[in-house]
Amino acid sequence: MALDARRTFTRQETWRAWQLQGCVCNLCRRAIPFDLMQGDHIVPWSRGGRTSSENLQAICGSCNLRKGSTAQSVVSVRFSADRLSSSTAPLRSWQADAMPIVLSRLGQEPVLVEACPGAGKTRFGLEVAHELAAEGQISRVLVVVPSLAIADGWARASSAATPGAPTLPLRTQRDWRAVDPIGDEWLGAVITYQSLFSSTEMFLAHATDPGQRTMVIFDEVHHAGANAAWGVSAQEAFAAGAWGILSLTGTPFRTGRDPIVFVPSEDGNARPHYRYSYDHAIIDSACRPVQFVEARGETTFRTSDQQTHSVTFDDTGVTQARERGRLRAAIEWIGEGSIAERMLIDANQYLLSLRQRGDTDAAGLVVCIDCDHAARAAGHMASRVLGFRPVVACSRLHDENDPDPANAIRVFRASHDPWIVAVNMVSEGVDIPRLRAVVYLTNRLTLLSFRQIVGRVVRTDPANVDDHGRVYLPADPQLLSMARRITENVDLLPPPLVIVTDGERALRVGSGNGGDQARGTFEALNTVGEQGGVFDTGGRDAHADLVACARLFIEREGLTGTDPESLALAAVDAPELRRALLALQERPR
Repeated sequence: MALDARRTFTRQETWRAWQLQGCVCNLCRRAIPFDLMQGDHIVPWSRGGRTSSENLQAICGSCNLRKGSTAQSVVSVRFSADRLSSSTAPLRSWQADAMPIVLSRLGQEPVLVEACPGAGKTRFGLEVAHELAAEGQISRVLVVVPSLAIADGWARASSAATPGAPTLPLRTQRDWRAVDPIGDEWLGAVITYQSLFSSTEMFLAHATDPGQRTMVIFDEVHHAGANAAWGVSAQEAFAAGAWGILSLTGTPFRTGRDPIVFVPSEDGNARPHYRYSYDHAIIDSACRPVQFVEARGETTFRTSDQQTHSVTFDDTGVTQARERGRLRAAIEWIGEGSIAERMLIDANQYLLSLRQRGDTDAAGLVVCIDCDHAARAAGHMASRVLGFRPVVACSRLHDENDPDPANAIRVFRASHDPWIVAVNMVSEGVDIPRLRAVVYLTNRLTLLSFRQIVGRVVRTDPANVDDHGRVYLPADPQLLSMARRITENVDLLPPPLVIVTDGERALRVGSGNGGDQARGTFEALNTVGEQGGVFDTGGRDAHADLVACARLFIEREGLTGTDPESLALAAVDAPELRRALLALQERPR
C-alpha cells in the first residue's frame, strides 16, 4: 500500500475545513476555537488515506486523541466505578469536617482547602475524588502538582500499596505521555505544572473528552499565578472544560500582586473554604510538635568595600548589612569547627540517639543553597561527620522535574540511609515520614519557604507516634522569629526577603517585590560554632547554658535514653532537674 508523500495538512487547509463545518468539531460538534483544532485524515494516512481536501476534517484535540488511526467514530466510554476501592482507615477529624463543605461547593465554584504540611491533604484529595467518582458525578480526575517527586507521592498514595487510603488508578508521567489517551481503565492522571504548560492543548482535550466529567485538583496551587505561564496554561486548559476544581495548599499565600488561578481571595488574601492550622494539628496529634535548636558563634566575612567584619550571633545593634552577612557566612562556610559543622554534628548525634532508642530508620535532611553548596556539605559530612557520603538530591538543570534527584528522593524514602542533602527538591508536598531532623543551611528566608521546610518533619509516623521533629538553624533573628510563630495563623504573607547568591562571591540582598537591591562581592572567611539554646512549639525555651549543662550531665551519667536539647526542655518544667543541671556549671569537670 502506497502512502501519500505528504503526511500533514496545512493550517490554511484546516481553517477552510473548519469554516465549512460551521466552526465546530466535525465529530463531537462542539464549538471550539480554531487554535485548538487539528486537521485529521477521515481515512487514516497510515491506511492509505490521501492528504487532500476530500479526506480532511477539522476535529478537536480530544476527538483526535480518541480516534487515533481507528475508524471514524466517537466512542464515549466512562470509567467504571467498580475499579475503585474504598479507604479502610477512618478520616482524620479535619478531613471529616471539610468533606461535606467541599462536596457541597464543587461543581458550583472553585474550592480552596488549606491544611498545614503533614495534615493529610493528599489523602483528603483522593477521598474527595473517590466519593465523586463512586457517585457518578465525575468520570475523570487530573491532579496537577509542582514536581515529579510530588507526582510520585500522589501515585503511591492512590495505589493499593498504601493502606487506609482509597485506591484510584491514576496514570503518571513515568509511564504515560500527554499525547496518548488516558484510557478507560484509568480514572485519570497525575501531571506537573510544567507538563501542563508544555502540553496545554492536550490537557484541554483530556478535560473535555466527549462523555467525560472531569475534576481537576491543583496541589500547592500558589504555583499557578494568574499572570504567570503555569497559571495561564491552567486557565486555558480547565477554566471552561472542568466540571469542578479543587485547590490544595499547605501554607497561606499572598495574592495581592499576582492573583492565583481559581483561588477565592479578598483584599489580597487567599480565602479558603476550609482551613486547618498547624496548632490545631498538634492538638489533634495529626502532626508532630517541633523543637528548634539554635546555633551560635562568631562569623568572619569580607564585603565589597574589602573590609573584614567579625560578627557574633550575640551581638546586638548590628547593621542590616552585617546581620545578613553574618547569616550568609554561617550557612556558606562549612569547615572544621564552623557553625554549619556544629549543626551537622549535633543533628547526626540526635539521629543516632533516636536509632539507638528504637527509631531504627530515623533520617535527616540538610537544605542547601545550590548544588555546589550541597556538594560541599555532602563532602564535609563524608569526611567529618558520617564517614560516608549522604544521598544528594539536586538538579543542576534547575528543574524540579529532573528525574535524577526525583529518583534519589524516591529511593531514599524507602531506604534506611540516615541523611539526604537537597536544595529545593525536598520541600512542599514531598512525603518522607521517617524524616526527624532538618539542618537549615539555605538562603530561602520567606515565611512560605520556611514553613514548607519545617513541614518536612511534622508528619506523624505510625511507627513512632510519641515523638517530635527537630530543626537546627543559625540564631538569626528573622529565622528565630519565623520559628517562634510557626503555629500562628497567617492570612497575608509579607513581601519575601531573600538572600540570593549569584556565583561563588556575589551577594544580592533585597525584597522579592522588585525593590532596590544591594549588589557587591562577598566572601565568607570563617565561622566558629558555639552551643545555642532550644525552644519548641509548646512554648518551652531553654537557654544555651542549660543545654550545655544537660550535655555534660548526659556525658557524666552515661545516659542513652535522651539528648541534651530534650533534657534541657524537660528541665524547664521540672525545677529540681533544672537546679541539678545548672549546678554542674560550678563543678570542676
